[in-house]
Amino acid sequence: MALFDPASAGVRPSRGVAAACLLGLALFLGWQALLTRAYVAKDTRPPQWDQAVHMEIAWDYLQALRAGHYGDIVNLAPKPGMPPFPPLYHLALTRAYFSARPAQAALWINWYYLAALCLCLFGVCWHFRADETAMLATLAFVCAPAVQELYFTQLIDLSVIACAAAAYWALFLSEDFTAWGASLSFGALFAVGMLHKWSFFSYMIPAYLLALKALWRPKSRWKVAAAAAVAVAGCGPWYFEHAALLLPRLTQASSDFAVPVWQGGAFFNYLFSSLDGLGPLLWALGWIGLVAPQYRRHSERGWLVAGWVLLSYLFWAIVPNRQLRFLLPGLPGLAVTLCAGWPSALVALTAAFQFASGFNYAAGWLSPINIAVPFHTVTILPSNPPKAEDWGIARILEEAERRADARPIADLTLVANAPCFNGPNFTWLDKYLGLRKIHIRGVNRRLCEFSEFVVLKDAQLGPPGVISGLPEAGTTIEERGGWFSKAYRQAASWTLPDGSHALLFQQRRLSRPPFHDSRTQFQYYDSPAFTAEDFRVDLGRFDRKTGAYPVARTKARLLSFRGLKLSNVSVEADGLALVPAGQPPLPQWDDVRLLKMERLRIRSASVTAGDLRDFLEERVHGLHVQSLQLDRTLRVAGTFANIAVAAEAKAELLNDPRGLRLTLLSARVGATPLPVAWLGPLASYTFSLKPNPELPFEVDVPRLTLADGRLSIP
Repeated sequence: MALFDPASAGVRPSRGVAAACLLGLALFLGWQALLTRAYVAKDTRPPQWDQAVHMEIAWDYLQALRAGHYGDIVNLAPKPGMPPFPPLYHLALTRAYFSARPAQAALWINWYYLAALCLCLFGVCWHFRADETAMLATLAFVCAPAVQELYFTQLIDLSVIACAAAAYWALFLSEDFTAWGASLSFGALFAVGMLHKWSFFSYMIPAYLLALKALWRPKSRWKVAAAAAVAVAGCGPWYFEHAALLLPRLTQASSDFAVPVWQGGAFFNYLFSSLDGLGPLLWALGWIGLVAPQYRRHSERGWLVAGWVLLSYLFWAIVPNRQLRFLLPGLPGLAVTLCAGWPSALVALTAAFQFASGFNYAAGWLSPINIAVPFHTVTILPSNPPKAEDWGIARILEEAERRADARPIADLTLVANAPCFNGPNFTWLDKYLGLRKIHIRGVNRRLCEFSEFVVLKDAQLGPPGVISGLPEAGTTIEERGGWFSKAYRQAASWTLPDGSHALLFQQRRLSRPPFHDSRTQFQYYDSPAFTAEDFRVDLGRFDRKTGAYPVARTKARLLSFRGLKLSNVSVEADGLALVPAGQPPLPQWDDVRLLKMERLRIRSASVTAGDLRDFLEERVHGLHVQSLQLDRTLRVAGTFANIAVAAEAKAELLNDPRGLRLTLLSARVGATPLPVAWLGPLASYTFSLKPNPELPFEVDVPRLTLADGRLSIP
């Protein structure tokens, strides 16, 4: 079978064929809409991990727009530990909240992105082969299992694929940056892509090379400059505002589940995973067409297609965190090589197989077929049909809200990280339901300290790689006679679709004092939470009505908490409830768990400049502090990752709202001053002293002083 049919070379594009192809794509999109309607009508599962995060971000945007806080479109606070996301996808996703079932309605947003992908990828394929094969190759790609998987979930990546296809279509139409309209369109589409996701730049590397080449031609130079100006003007302000936080968090996120590129054949990970994600026919014909190209039209631009695929592959193979959805915006080029180099009949056969595979993904009529090949097991006809599963998250949250006591904040610790039962979808649904008190927390070293509620999934906690610490927490909860059973009682339970149970625990009201002697003193105290010298505790009287100590006092000459050394510490706690966690033969005071507190009054405490320097070096990896001064302001100088850095900041107490604000006054990297305005909202950080999910009690700090090399309260 010939890879190239000479009779098809030089054929002028037919408007009739183009119209028929567009009609075929419209019919496919109509079919996809019918499939989506059936899927949405049946599926009731909550979103999974990242999907729930996207739903929460979209909700935050919608609330900001409803309140008229339009500045939040640029400055929306990112989720803890995650990079900030550009706004366009989530602004589109806000439309899902006009439905009573937003998680399912979000799939309709994907339909519009799929339509854009079909049109733009067809345009790219038509550029290289102007016949019905362009439509068939487009269908072969959009029906691939990995694309259909993104279509039927609430992830951002399908929009990025559509933006990449649109940008390359404009790039090809620009005729190497000689056409004004297409060149400016490429710049605008680049900005649109970057405002969907920060990774968009990685798929445009061939465009950068083409632009550099075009800069040497007088008739292209100004078009390249104009396209770049449009791109920078479109997305630059958002990235300028978020760069200081975005870069370190992206670096951190890229190392999740990290495997170095040189280890265990990791470089070929995407080659194998794309076999499952693209389907065997598209995978084989696309990659062969890439390495042995046969272009019927515009063969001089074939290197851009190869660069689109191969440079994207190289970039994402080097990134330690590898998921096929990260590479997919670089793979539409395989649809181009499919249509450009193979006979129409073979492309039609591939499209037919892909269409059947795509339909089966949503319908699940046929079971997946697993075929073992060297180094990999190929899955053909993967499926994820809709399921009417009620995971009861809304009922759990509403029951906790109903049972919560009079405190303004009621933390709920979730001991589970399963696909449909995890912290992100609890957090998202908590916000969507508008619950005033309940806030979701994860398990930490203290398990559930200060949490009024705990929810335990008693089996199948989640995939092995993401449940570190959860089995041990579950064992502690289920231990008879342990500290948890003394502090919490089971309040309700629900049967989950996977056969496990969700158990809701609520703090008990202690009926008797947890310690026989309310006063104790240690010359040296060592516990998992902190260490102290000359440590004295006076719990005072126990109030059986509230199950807490009305006023408890603690003093320590020296106290070390998370590596920070404090001296002359004196605090008072109002409404304190606690239980001993130590087991015989350990003394009861060796470890305690704090259950609740109404107010923490810090009477006195101080930190020296030397101790603060040691704390910063221990907590910030790669930081070496050469000097740290405390005199009205905090001035620090040293090296970070072997780069000289320096900064000055001031600390002040706020009364309305009550909080501690740290404001950056100046910063320097090497010998270059860093404009503080460039950091935007990151130049100031306010720690609330009012009850909040992290510390669900009031904190009273009478005064804060920075003088004589010491930070002191009062």
